[in-house]
Amino acid sequence: YLPIKTASNVAGVLEVIGRPGTGPFHAEDEQLLTTFVDQAALALERARLSEEAAQSAILAQSDELKSALLAAVSHDLRTPLASIKASATSLLDDSVEWDAETREDFLTAIDEETDRLTLMVGNLLDLSRIEGGALRPQKDWYDVDELIEDVRSRTAGRTAGHPVEIAIEPDLPLLRFDYVEIAQVLLNLIENAAKYTPSGTRITIGGRRLPAAIELFVQDEGPGIAKEHQLRLFEKFYRAPSGSAASGTGIGLAISKGLVEAHGGRITLDSAPGEGTMFRFTLPLPVDGKGHESMVTAGLAPGHASEGEAS
Repeated sequence: YLPIKTASNVAGVLEVIGRPGTGPFHAEDEQLLTTFVDQAALALERARLSEEAAQSAILAQSDELKSALLAAVSHDLRTPLASIKASATSLLDDSVEWDAETREDFLTAIDEETDRLTLMVGNLLDLSRIEGGALRPQKDWYDVDELIEDVRSRTAGRTAGHPVEIAIEPDLPLLRFDYVEIAQVLLNLIENAAKYTPSGTRITIGGRRLPAAIELFVQDEGPGIAKEHQLRLFEKFYRAPSGSAASGTGIGLAISKGLVEAHGGRITLDSAPGEGTMFRFTLPLPVDGKGHESMVTAGLAPGHASEGEAS
């Protein structure tokens, strides 16, 4: 019996059994076995150290992520919270008689800033699920046209300074997707388009059919994004240099990428300095490519998945 000793412990014991008729072990045999055991111990120790280093790197990356996220979020939460607090305090001030228009402005500000906070919290929850590998889209049948109209309505306040155009190809089939998650993707893209482009420039939201998928897109007429920054835009906390003073956590596009890929789709962008930017992502059609027809054949109504089809 030969112990396999590493620097930290005894990793195991090697039992050597000779074949019948081979006779006793000689000194050179024992030396060869000892060398083999030492090499095995060295390999085990290297594997242990490599695993510990990997775990340390993961913990360090996690701590870095938490620190960056806390710094970004704590900064970005202040603006909507301050606006909500100021508007609510003004409305509650009995010493001032506000006219109807001013009261409406205060209430609108509260409503819009609450939507911003909701988007931030949604992004944080999605990031947590993506990082933890717990993202499980709850899919059902939905109308893409209704999704786009819904998101357009919910972002009316944030896009108030931009004319918004809807460009949806007619007769798109119904699709199975997680409504909340895909709405979150569109909200992030529209939020960016409104935030980082000059007031008065157009934002176009649309969809079209591809051979094996439905493609949704958000296009702006902003300053565009240089080639060297485009691939990094989907990294957590990365923000391309911009002439805009708008703040942001830098996680919206990374989250959007994770949500789209969880649906089996792909998100890309087309942009050039001075030519605006188009973000586009795909949602796969059913295998037979029929979408709505598949749902009807299965006897389903829009928005109601059959048992066992929730993922």
